[in-house]
Amino acid sequence: MLLAVIAVVLLLLPQAMPFEASSCDGSTYAPNSPFQASLNLVAAALPGNASSMPSGFATADAGTSPTRAYAMALCRGDVNASTCAACVAAAFRAAGAQDNCPNNTGATMYEDACVLRFSTVQFLDFLRADQWQPGELTFQIAPASSNVGSAQGAWFSAAATSILTAVVDHALAAAGNSTTAKKYFATGEVDFQPRIYALAQCLPEMTPSQCQSCLGTLLVQTTPMLSTKPRWIMALVAWCNLRYSVRPFYEGWSMLRLPAPPPPAVVPPSVTPKSGGTGKKMSVAGISVGIVCSVLLLFVLSVFAFVRFKRRTTKHSEDDHPFKKIVGAQCMIFDLSALQEATESFSEKNKLGEGGFGIVYKGILADGQEIAVKKLLGGTGSGLHQLHNEVQLLAELQHKNLVRLQGFCSHRDDTLLVYEYIKNGSLDNFLFAFVGNRNQ
Repeated sequence: MLLAVIAVVLLLLPQAMPFEASSCDGSTYAPNSPFQASLNLVAAALPGNASSMPSGFATADAGTSPTRAYAMALCRGDVNASTCAACVAAAFRAAGAQDNCPNNTGATMYEDACVLRFSTVQFLDFLRADQWQPGELTFQIAPASSNVGSAQGAWFSAAATSILTAVVDHALAAAGNSTTAKKYFATGEVDFQPRIYALAQCLPEMTPSQCQSCLGTLLVQTTPMLSTKPRWIMALVAWCNLRYSVRPFYEGWSMLRLPAPPPPAVVPPSVTPKSGGTGKKMSVAGISVGIVCSVLLLFVLSVFAFVRFKRRTTKHSEDDHPFKKIVGAQCMIFDLSALQEATESFSEKNKLGEGGFGIVYKGILADGQEIAVKKLLGGTGSGLHQLHNEVQLLAELQHKNLVRLQGFCSHRDDTLLVYEYIKNGSLDNFLFAFVGNRNQ
């Protein structure tokens, strides 16, 4: 009986995401040409090379210029070696299909479990510091045609944004962990109805700043689509990819698990008086009195607004900082000088790590209390807006398994968040311990 129920539930879930897309960026070559011979060599070597690497990433090249073929493959961080090799081999075959890039000297193939790129030029040179231009990237954005109908648009958007932001941040943080085999890779889920799964991944050859700009651009481009509640969105480029779905699409347990955000406040509809009845009709005198009163009220409000505006123009611009509302969540406002003294002017020896939105330092306040200070990178953009929403939610929560936000500091263009310092291990380990206890 239990197996039958599970089978019925699985049938009712949305279908998995068999995804394939292509981008052609080269000229055509003649069949049996020298370039085809070079391409056949890299197609034979690359699937095995990628599947044998712990990161799932490999490159290959063959032939001589100008018919030399360069190729790279990156498998999804959760797949095993056999799935990785099969995906890369299938991507080579798909590239030659009539509806993709037949006889093309350059192509990028996006498969569900891997990405493949080949060309007559050494495209990895684009990752050099003097060549990297994220604004020149062409992204593939593919939302599902069907939507989620069981949640409010704003609530679903908040839940999806929270998990996408979290996996981006975690993927970037994994780059600083020498024990992490899957560099720039993270999966996560949010306890929403329906549950939302997310994944972020970058090419392991990228620098942290390159990965951050690549995933950050994808996050900015996908966020406006979340209010329409598609069942899944895949945002990809050869260097990174970001995706979510309301059905599991990766193997194994999620690396991150978030609680559902609180539902948005529902504004009650305004009451419209019914028309009809001579007693409810306004007389001409009543309308005149109403107009006069309205004009006087507008005049008074205009004067009041003018005086208030004049007063506000004399205040410092920090009053409009996006984190000012956190004061209402019982957080302290720290002085910049106090945080500089606590962290020894944000010295490198006190650096704990670097995430998607800033660098974290350990500090000791004047009273001996140990803190963790996150210095945000930049002060504008949708990433900071989403982070502000999450920080305000964290400031209002109190739980033994959640790191506590103690306050913040705003000074000109700098924004710093002050958390309690967790002594026994990293925050990732602390969260994983909480997830493990919850599952037992």
